[in-house]
Amino acid sequence: MFRHLFFLVALTDILEVRSGYNTDNLHRAAKKYEFQEAAPEATCFSVVFNHAKFLHKSVDFSAKNKEERDRWVSVLSYLISEIKKQRAYFNEKNWILMKFHEADTNKSGTLSFREVWPLLKKMNLQINEDYAKAMFKEAEEQSTRDGVLDEKEFITFFERLTDRPELNHVLRMASGEGVEGVTVNELHNIFHVLHISFQFENVDIKKAESILDTFEQTLQEKAKEKLMGIIGKFSDNFSRCSLRRLLQSRWGSVIGEGRESIWQDMDQPLPHYYCNSSHNTYLAGLQLKGEATIEGYIYALKKGARLLELDLFDGEHGEPVITHKRTLIEPITLRNALEAIKRCAFESTPYPVILTIENHVGLVQQRVMVDVFREVLGDLLYVSPPNSAKEPMPSPNALKNKVLLRGKQGGGVSDADDDDDEANSKKKGATHHAAVDPEFSRLISVPSVKLSHNIYADVKTR
Repeated sequence: MFRHLFFLVALTDILEVRSGYNTDNLHRAAKKYEFQEAAPEATCFSVVFNHAKFLHKSVDFSAKNKEERDRWVSVLSYLISEIKKQRAYFNEKNWILMKFHEADTNKSGTLSFREVWPLLKKMNLQINEDYAKAMFKEAEEQSTRDGVLDEKEFITFFERLTDRPELNHVLRMASGEGVEGVTVNELHNIFHVLHISFQFENVDIKKAESILDTFEQTLQEKAKEKLMGIIGKFSDNFSRCSLRRLLQSRWGSVIGEGRESIWQDMDQPLPHYYCNSSHNTYLAGLQLKGEATIEGYIYALKKGARLLELDLFDGEHGEPVITHKRTLIEPITLRNALEAIKRCAFESTPYPVILTIENHVGLVQQRVMVDVFREVLGDLLYVSPPNSAKEPMPSPNALKNKVLLRGKQGGGVSDADDDDDEANSKKKGATHHAAVDPEFSRLISVPSVKLSHNIYADVKTR
């Protein structure tokens, strides 16, 4: 008898829905012709979600036909999009209640301190356990039952834990009447001072009205969902609860207006800039065993990385693969990795992506590797024009939406030698060198060089 295991994934944990063979599991399965017949790519889709133990996890599906697959993808993508929008209209009370029910594993409708303490850590409350226990004890004294809190009591308990008396002081200082709340005019004055003193965004009286309306729910608007909905008493003035949410929004950001995205001069040669880089990008877990994964590349790109690492070796099926040398890491194909990189490369920023190629591939598969790069990346692949070595490299602006390869060029040897330098130096007469294919060398637009311990000499010679 087979035991069927079911588990629930919250919509809030779903990252994306992918059509076709676009996860590691489906890539491996699709190597078998029988699988492709039973589950054609046109019918397959995957739900990718956050997982406590792994970087990302996916559940893969095969629909009856392409039309059914497309309906599933469309509906799930719509729900994910709506949830992302709701995060901007965050209702803290609903969030606390959701966390309450997650912690209430026995469905008793109440929580003991033993259930509450792990929950507080999950909710990122950086507090001492003894302090939390004392506050729980105080809340429990107002409870109708001993040792537990119901929903309403837990919300009150959470309010007291997160109360910030210094915000009350700020409101009293800003208020003309010395109360814990500000009017529209007083809020406008606050923003005016911030604009003059700290170059915050200039806010006129109409904008101040809009901000107050956004962050503060009045008695007449209890049923409305507002941006950063508050917990506690509703008032016509701007309360401390609303002030806390405003400080957590873009209006409370220490980053000046116009500085939220890249604002610096991006027309200098590429080597003039620091680069958001990743190392062993294909690894999502242990470095000695496990699996290489396309999820590492997807995650890094979505987090803004502009330099990724590809450790390439000869593959068993005629195409290069990515893995970690001298380990038990299961490889992924270069083609699958490049397809994932191409799909996500410019989602977070249009600036160029640099692929560092650790080339351990023999000459035969290096020529295959050239074809794979050209086929998958197409016009995205930047190839340096002839005689470009004598000219400064193009700027990030000039290289927008381009992928650059970084590695050893012709006239040198592959990275296999660098890895074995120490071992080879101990072997007298070790003269074997792995060559770099000229066609692959032409694809390298960012040559890598091995530096000595004298950086001044390196700069002069390079």
